[in-house]
Amino acid sequence: MEPTRVWMVALTGPDKGDIEGTLTEDADGLVFAQESSPSTLRVPYADVAKVKRVLGSPVFIVRWGPERHETAFYLTKPPPLGPLHGQDRSPPTSLPTMSSRFRGSGKWRQRRENARYLSTRSSNVRETRDEWVSRIKTAVTERAGGSGG
Repeated sequence: MEPTRVWMVALTGPDKGDIEGTLTEDADGLVFAQESSPSTLRVPYADVAKVKRVLGSPVFIVRWGPERHETAFYLTKPPPLGPLHGQDRSPPTSLPTMSSRFRGSGKWRQRRENARYLSTRSSNVRETRDEWVSRIKTAVTERAGGSGG
């Protein structure tokens, strides 16, 4: 598989920021090389418990390790995980009106915008996402089959 530019997001643990880098594979597993530093993350196929694609988005998730870390790999720049700096971007209003109720609160509007953003970018990288998921599943299955016999 060709090296792929991705953004890695740890879904478990305190740090939920995205880290840009390159995802490759070697004989033993996945290798994520961070773009801004020389550090790398290795995820051995033997430690992968589950891999799944997120439908309608350019994302796949790998559950791995004894602590069952969950790591998302975005094939496009991820949207912010919430309103900027923890605050709603819309200016404060006096009282909610019927029209503002239909638009939704800042948190839900941000989630809807994020989902729309990911949905529009998924068509360009769907094949790449599915190929990564398929290759990881195949490698994990081969490792499981090879260790049992």
